[in-house]
Amino acid sequence: MNKDIINPSKKTITYAATLSSVVSLLPVEEPDVPYLNRSNGIVSITTTPRKGQWAYGKIPRLFLLYAQTLIKEVSPMVDFENRTIHLDETFNSFCKNTGIAANGQREQVTRMLENLGSTVFQVTNWFKDEQGRTVHDAINVLVADRTHICFDRNSDEYKEGSYIRFSELMWGILNENPVPLNREIVMNLGKSSRALDIYQWLARRTYYISKPVLIPWNGLQIQFDASNTPLRRFKERFKKALEMVRQNWPELHVEAVDEGLKVYPCRKSLESKQRAIGGVPMLESPTQPTKTSGKPDGNPF
Repeated sequence: MNKDIINPSKKTITYAATLSSVVSLLPVEEPDVPYLNRSNGIVSITTTPRKGQWAYGKIPRLFLLYAQTLIKEVSPMVDFENRTIHLDETFNSFCKNTGIAANGQREQVTRMLENLGSTVFQVTNWFKDEQGRTVHDAINVLVADRTHICFDRNSDEYKEGSYIRFSELMWGILNENPVPLNREIVMNLGKSSRALDIYQWLARRTYYISKPVLIPWNGLQIQFDASNTPLRRFKERFKKALEMVRQNWPELHVEAVDEGLKVYPCRKSLESKQRAIGGVPMLESPTQPTKTSGKPDGNPF
C-alpha cells in the first residue's frame, strides 16, 4: 500500500460520519455500565463494548474523523476493495495527522483503537407504518472485522503494518454522505470529547434551520450523555464544552436558556473567519448569518 500521501493536517476540511453528527456514539469517560443508549429523534444508538473493553474519550473520536477524511479524499491509504484503512508507518506521524497527543500514549492509543474495532452499535430507527403503528428497524453494526495495531518497530508484527478492516455495515455508514467540518476547529477542540461531539452535531444542525429552534435539555442529555447523569451536572458539562465550540466558531449563534438550547441560523463553520494563534481564537468583525434552505430531512452533504 502506497502511504506517500498528502498530510491531512494541511487540508482545510475534515469529514465526519453522518451518524456521529446525529447522536454521540462513544462515551466521554470509561463507563461502569455494560452498554450505553442514546437517541435523537427517530434514531436510537446502543453502544456495547466487547467484554467491557470500552473505546472512549478523544482518541477513537479523532481516529474516526481521520478515517472518514481519508475515505472521502480517496487516499492511497484506503483499500476500498477490502474496506481497510492503513495507518501511518510511525506513531508520531499517525498522531500528528489525527490530532492525537503522542507523548506517552502509544499503549493507550493502541488499546483504544483495538477496543473501537470490537465495539458494536445497535442502530434503531423508529417510524410509523401505513396503519399508524409505531415500529422499529434495528441493525447491529460491528465496527471492524479485524484490527492490527502495532507501532513498535522492535516487534515482528510491525512489518505487517497497522490497519483496521471495517465491517461491511460500518463501511456503509462511513461512506454515506459524510459531513464536512472545519479542520482547524477540529484540531483546536481535539482535547475535549464533548466539544468534538457538540461541534459535529451543530455543524450539521445549523445547515437545516432558517429560524431559531429550541432543543430541550432532557433531549440533549439522552443525545450526548448517560441517562443516570444528574441533569444539572450534564448542563454544566455541556455548557462548558459548548463555550469551547463558540470560542473556535465565533459566528455560531446559540443561547442556553432555562428550557434548553436555542440554536439560530448562522455562518457555517467551513466559512468561519476565526484563526487561532497560540491557542487563542482571533475574532474578526461580526458577519451576517448565512441563509439556509431549512430542509428538515436528509443529509445535504
